[in-house]
Amino acid sequence: MIRKIKETQFPLLNRIEVVYEIDHAKQATPKREQIIKQIVAEMKTSENLITLQKVITGFGTAKTKLIAEIYKTEEDLQKLAKKNKKVKEEQ
Repeated sequence: MIRKIKETQFPLLNRIEVVYEIDHAKQATPKREQIIKQIVAEMKTSENLITLQKVITGFGTAKTKLIAEIYKTEEDLQKLAKKNKKVKEEQ
C-alpha cells in the first residue's frame, strides 16, 4: 500500500517532488520498478518522467519512505535530473 505524505511544486524547475510511504508488511522492500509503476498509476504520468531520489527502509521495519521527482517534460528531466554513477560511466 502506497500513501502520499507530501507534494511540493517547483514551477521554475518544472517538476513536482512527492514523498510517499509504502507499507509492505511480511514482504520484501519493493523494487524500484514496482515503486515507479505505483507512482505512475497514482499520478497519471509517464515512467520516463519519474526519478526516485531516495528509498529509505529502516532496519527491521515494514515501512519504506521514498522521495520521487516528477518532471513535466523529457527535456526538463535531461537538463535537471542528477545522473547516477552507471549513466555517467556509460557516457
